[in-house]
Amino acid sequence: MATPNTFPNISERNWSGEHDEIQPWEWRVAGPQAAGSMSYSFARGKWEVRWRDTTGRQRSRRFRSEEAAEEFDKSIHDHERVERRRGNKHGRSGGVYPYETASGTRWRYVTRRSDGSSTSKRGFTSESAARIARRRITEKKERGEIVHTKETFGGFFPRWLNRRKPYLSEGTWNAYERDGRLRLLPALESFPLGRLEVDHVRDLVDELAESMEAGEIAPKTINNTLGTLVVSLNAAVADRLMPFNPALQVPRLPPGNIERDYLRLREIPVYLDSCSDLYRPLAETLIGAGSRISETLALRRKDLELEDSGGVIVVYSTKSGRLRQVEIGRGLAKVLSNQLDRRAEMAGGDAPDALVFAMPVRIRKRDKGRWEGNGDGDAMDRTTVSRDWHKATLQDAALRDMPLHALRHTAAAAWLAGGNSLKYVKDQLGHADITTTERYYGHLERSVRAAGPAATEEAIARAVRAAA
Repeated sequence: MATPNTFPNISERNWSGEHDEIQPWEWRVAGPQAAGSMSYSFARGKWEVRWRDTTGRQRSRRFRSEEAAEEFDKSIHDHERVERRRGNKHGRSGGVYPYETASGTRWRYVTRRSDGSSTSKRGFTSESAARIARRRITEKKERGEIVHTKETFGGFFPRWLNRRKPYLSEGTWNAYERDGRLRLLPALESFPLGRLEVDHVRDLVDELAESMEAGEIAPKTINNTLGTLVVSLNAAVADRLMPFNPALQVPRLPPGNIERDYLRLREIPVYLDSCSDLYRPLAETLIGAGSRISETLALRRKDLELEDSGGVIVVYSTKSGRLRQVEIGRGLAKVLSNQLDRRAEMAGGDAPDALVFAMPVRIRKRDKGRWEGNGDGDAMDRTTVSRDWHKATLQDAALRDMPLHALRHTAAAAWLAGGNSLKYVKDQLGHADITTTERYYGHLERSVRAAGPAATEEAIARAVRAAA
């Protein structure tokens, strides 16, 4: 006797003569259909027909009478067998399958990732297109260009470090462990290895460079950390956990102190004119105040003291933990005043603790900002500013590539070009020691001083001509 939830192709009773009471789990298949896959049963007070469609999906339909169920079963039986043969011929060969949509038949392919899990892609308008796409993705996987893994850098690095311990001297192993614990894991711990890109490594080096600028670490420490990352990711590539090593494309810092890139005075208006309306006030603050991006995004309304002639920004240093006051000019004070007016239109934007720079609510898809469901007045994302807005502005302005931190160097260079001293630049940037300022910007001050004698002689000549 058939068991519940099973669908035999032939009945286990003889229906030609006497009829016993129908049980809810018993199935009838008429004579001509006995070789097919259709069947119907009496369940829950109705007759139910079950079959599989062209995609192999289990389907069912219920009827009030046995005659109606049998008639429907007969009507779809032959058609269903033809459709099923067609599906076997095309859809179930080579990992390519058809499916029905309101717009007609579409195709999808199924393949295996490098870790053995299954993945699929839908939406192809023809079988050949699906097969071509599947073949290309398979070839890339076989060449090692695509690697899928859920393992993060935080999960891989300690395991790699323990595996390498028998092959390393105690000093080398301790150096690797220290680089990972203090600098690599805090920045990259949550990144999946397969999604780690060159830009992520560059961002890490830029953040370490900020610490070097503040006098907290030496250039050699950054190079050693980058070397540890290169060695560990080489092992990840060898283990087929990632397709290539992105750290190999990030150069080490030179042994000497070289000039850091920045926007020249003539390039500043070109850069600002290429900014989006949302990004421009933030960019003007980064250039006008010389603050770090983390410090600028943390600014609150109560940190600004604005007047018509200029103003002061109270900045909390994310590096030293100290407060400093940054003097700003009339132009930036007006920009920030307008920014505060815009923030006041957002929910909670007029509170003393309200962030100066926050994401607006996005209304249209092409707008910048957050959708309404994600909150109003949330902080801007540093990665979005650095990797999207800043990069897009450089491209639109046809300027050379440089990190977002270059805007801080731009501020220092502009102050020195305006005749200000290194002591002034030190206080504005928040350096703990003037030797740090001298190391990075001393050559710019010497260039300004070299032009001083000529400017002095020209001033004396003008005075002589006026007296004559």
